[in-house]
Amino acid sequence: MKKISTLALALIAMGSLSMPASAQVNFEPVSTPTLESGWYQMRQVVGVTRTDISATAPRYVYSAETAKDGKYYFASDAAQKSDATAFVYVDNTDGKYAIKSINGKWGDFVAISSNTKPATYDITQMDTNNPTQYRVGTSSYWEDWSNWNYIAGSRNSGNARFEFSKVNPADNYDVYSVVATGDFNPKTMQITVTNTLDSNKGTKTVYNGGSFFFTKGTTVTQDNFTITEKGTTGLSKTVKIDATAKRLVVEYTLDDKENKYAALLASSKADIAKTGVGLPKAESKVRTTFDAAISAFESEQTYEKYVTLSEAQTAYYKSTDVQMPEDGKVYVITNVQQDGTCYYFSYKSEDKLKAVSDKSQAAQFVCRVVNNKYVFVNVEDGKYLVVAAINSSGTNNGKGYITEYDAQWTDLTLSKNSILSCFNIGGKRATSGNKQNGNFIVDKKDGAFNGWDMTESNTASYTTAFKLEEVSYPNTVTFNAVSDVEGVSNLATFSAPFATVVPEGVTAYYVSTADNRTATMKAITGKAIPAKTGVILTSQSGDAVTMVPATNETIATIENNKLGNSAGAEKTIAADDHAYILSAVDGQTAFYKGKVNTILGMNKAYLTLNEAGAPEAISMNFGGNVTGINQIVNAEQNNAPVYDLTGRRVVRTVKGGLYIKGGNKFIAR
Repeated sequence: MKKISTLALALIAMGSLSMPASAQVNFEPVSTPTLESGWYQMRQVVGVTRTDISATAPRYVYSAETAKDGKYYFASDAAQKSDATAFVYVDNTDGKYAIKSINGKWGDFVAISSNTKPATYDITQMDTNNPTQYRVGTSSYWEDWSNWNYIAGSRNSGNARFEFSKVNPADNYDVYSVVATGDFNPKTMQITVTNTLDSNKGTKTVYNGGSFFFTKGTTVTQDNFTITEKGTTGLSKTVKIDATAKRLVVEYTLDDKENKYAALLASSKADIAKTGVGLPKAESKVRTTFDAAISAFESEQTYEKYVTLSEAQTAYYKSTDVQMPEDGKVYVITNVQQDGTCYYFSYKSEDKLKAVSDKSQAAQFVCRVVNNKYVFVNVEDGKYLVVAAINSSGTNNGKGYITEYDAQWTDLTLSKNSILSCFNIGGKRATSGNKQNGNFIVDKKDGAFNGWDMTESNTASYTTAFKLEEVSYPNTVTFNAVSDVEGVSNLATFSAPFATVVPEGVTAYYVSTADNRTATMKAITGKAIPAKTGVILTSQSGDAVTMVPATNETIATIENNKLGNSAGAEKTIAADDHAYILSAVDGQTAFYKGKVNTILGMNKAYLTLNEAGAPEAISMNFGGNVTGINQIVNAEQNNAPVYDLTGRRVVRTVKGGLYIKGGNKFIAR
């Protein structure tokens, strides 16, 4: 160490001269297994990407005034710094570390800067034979990177070594820390404080949590500092110098706090109450966290909890752990513009897909999930949705539908859109060019379709945001238990405007022949029921099933089917329908003659029989097992008394009439 002259010592005592640089920065390496929190000097003594670094030719780490590439603030030099830029702050929290520049910027495990303390890492004494040498980082490690003269890091830098020398800056400097307080969120806000006094021996620019190092005895005032801000819109501030604690305090207050608190709480409650497709799942962590933040803020309205709730709401909006469309569920697809304007997919006005503002004209689409992609079929007419291409390009002249399944066009991709509850919906849109795949895009001014690629694009003029609103639709089949036919436990009728898959555990039949006594059932071959085709479904379990649209399944060929259908709309039975409705009367399952003006529900089936002397009821024959009326006999073949369904005894029966004889129902012939 250089000797200090008597005159110099006298001047120091008088406050006219600062401690000489050589006395300030003497480097004395520590050798403890752990480093305590505090100020240090730091130098690299073993290099990896730089071979010119050694214990005799170290590189001294210092706090740089400006960052390399906007993110590296820890610089290095062969010369030892003689001012306060030589210092770094080491934070030890439960044996895990983070290092901070004097300007307040933290360095993460590869020395990239952040405004807040990053995930901690290790500072490890690696070799007992060299106890002063430490490795910095976890999985990736600090080093003077490839002659940058700045510290960075990589996975391959594990052999780099540093030494640390403990210092106490307060011995030689008046250290003023910069503290942003009050309604200040360091994650989203930043303050930049500049001081250009000659007595400032550290960096001229300091951020929240950083420190200025002034020559001892320097008098500073608020006017010596220039403060600029980012992210503080809507906040007011006061600035003061705390000379005793040596702090520059910038205190922020949220403007119109009461109303902002109320607005955030109200919108958060409205958001968490929403469930369904496109929204975070009920069991998702982001929903649980959001719900907890709402409860915490409601119980105590502090700025810290306001920030926590705001962040939780933002995370809720951005979450990709959302409920996706499901097999067999039916949805209205709605384009959502940034200002809330909505357009609904529709085929009603023209023979092509349109985005219309009248929700009553909206199409309803039944969903089928295929290999993590989504097929949507218009329930009204079985059209398969495809990306509506502009300029009549793409399949089917860009009409936005095709009539038969074709995976390359119909299998659509859904990705989460940044607008709450919305998706980007995209797929193949053209057969040539460099933008063959693209998302649906709807223009705000008129609902016209546009197109480009598969990226999200939300602007004031157009969006790729689409909400799927689930609606009720009768494609879930509920079975009725039957006990009057061998081998058949549960029955239902079904039809749909689109081809549907026969569910596992279910057998579908059509009526191949029918006469005045019996309707003969024939099981369909193939895995799918044709569109607008009435069928009888049987199930051993009786569990309800949801009928999903067919994609690449083999569709059965059905000829001479005697079953009519109400696919897509309720049906009012007319006299010339000659309709028989599947029913159970007093436990007897059969097709019973339908009364004129009876309303048959949507997506059902009924028997049609237009023959002279048509009876009141017709049995069902499943491969020899006859259901329904136990006996269809000539009522006059024995002398047992005969009764009508009201219990009155009759002398003569009418052909086709339904009667009771010997405790059994029968149809007279």
